[in-house]
Amino acid sequence: MHAGCVCENEGLRAALREDLDRYIFGGKFGRLTSLSVVLQSQGLWATAAYRLKHYVRHRLHSRLLGVLLLAVQRIVVALTGIDIDPHAHIGPGLLIPHGGYIVIGSVQIGRNCNIHQGVTLGERVSTLEHRTSKPPLPTLGDRVWVGPGAVVAGDVAIGDDASVGANSLVVRDVPPRGVVLGVPARLVSRRGSFTQVRYREMDNDDERKASLAADSEAGALPAQ
Repeated sequence: MHAGCVCENEGLRAALREDLDRYIFGGKFGRLTSLSVVLQSQGLWATAAYRLKHYVRHRLHSRLLGVLLLAVQRIVVALTGIDIDPHAHIGPGLLIPHGGYIVIGSVQIGRNCNIHQGVTLGERVSTLEHRTSKPPLPTLGDRVWVGPGAVVAGDVAIGDDASVGANSLVVRDVPPRGVVLGVPARLVSRRGSFTQVRYREMDNDDERKASLAADSEAGALPAQ
């Protein structure tokens, strides 16, 4: 699982604070107060409900609390249209700018990712034989941007700072800083998600700076 998930080494409060800060700093509402963001952001409601359920499942192991939070999560799903599987492992700083028809299965997602409306992240099952074992699922790195209507399905790894274009179908791995578009998605450049994913202190993030340096050295040339 990704380092930073609340079931591994990240505190629940810290993860929720980082989620909230993404909306305050780089969300669709601009730089508003915490209360304003909490009241307006359906994506934050869905993420908070997921984190609480995931924390109880993996850290507290309380069946009663788990049942209660599952009920809360289902209510949030009905209100927002955002369904996040409690088995997913998601790093802090998740930003979902808009509610509506988002399905996130038991995938792995890194830090400071953006997921937009209409996105589906989950398994790819073509035959019933897969039901006898754990289905292959996507893995997203840090600072990944997934555009509206995109589908990422099956045993797919999306590298750090990658960008998935709107309405794309991703069924193959995407390299770090890769930009993919189409059905099926193909690599169109290596300019990454640097202008799309924004968060507080990003200019001081050593991993992001290293990725930007690698992008500059490569010349950010379009894929051939």
